[in-house]
Amino acid sequence: MVSSLERELHEQGLSVSTHDDLRQLAALKQSVRQETVAPYFDQSVNNTQGNRFFWMQLLDEQGQTVGLQAFRLDNVNSSLADWGPTYTIGLYMRRQEVLVPLLASPPSGSISEQIRGNLVYHGELWIDRRVKARRVVEVFGRLGMLLALLRWNPDAIWALASQTMATRGHLNRMGFSYIERGFFSWQWGPEGADDVEWIAIAERRGLEQLIEEMLVTPQQYQLA
Repeated sequence: MVSSLERELHEQGLSVSTHDDLRQLAALKQSVRQETVAPYFDQSVNNTQGNRFFWMQLLDEQGQTVGLQAFRLDNVNSSLADWGPTYTIGLYMRRQEVLVPLLASPPSGSISEQIRGNLVYHGELWIDRRVKARRVVEVFGRLGMLLALLRWNPDAIWALASQTMATRGHLNRMGFSYIERGFFSWQWGPEGADDVEWIAIAERRGLEQLIEEMLVTPQQYQLA
């Protein structure tokens, strides 16, 4: 499945490279987007081994970077609902950035209350507007999710999203089964983030089902 997704991107004149040097990611994001990497992938506040992270670069035929995404593995013993807000605020505090949540935790009944174990965070997803193929973001994102599944066999993959990203169907087509509004609600939030952030979750069984569907009906997963 991984090779077929890479082939689809290649047919659009795009290639993918995979890396585990977070300093390189930070420098590249600053260069191509003039933005600081999120603390989830900031080496200065993460004292963990390289086998807990990887990131991906999408290149056009001229060798220019036109896409990025990154993944990190964490072991969560409580629940994502309990761990996520506290850990995230702590990461920003290590960078001397203050966040003020409007709510202390996600709304009661959130799917995140049931998610625990080996969890992969999927972040830094970006596709340059010069990329014209409509579904590149979905194929690139799905490729990264499947690589994370193969590398770590996590219990779930989770991501944060703006309302625009969450409501346009990209995350569902990428492979996320659950999308909820309000995982984070900020009185004073991260720069560039919505006041209310959505969460997307793909459990292992959902990703395994996606692979089966891709094998049975590959024509439904072609770039258009």
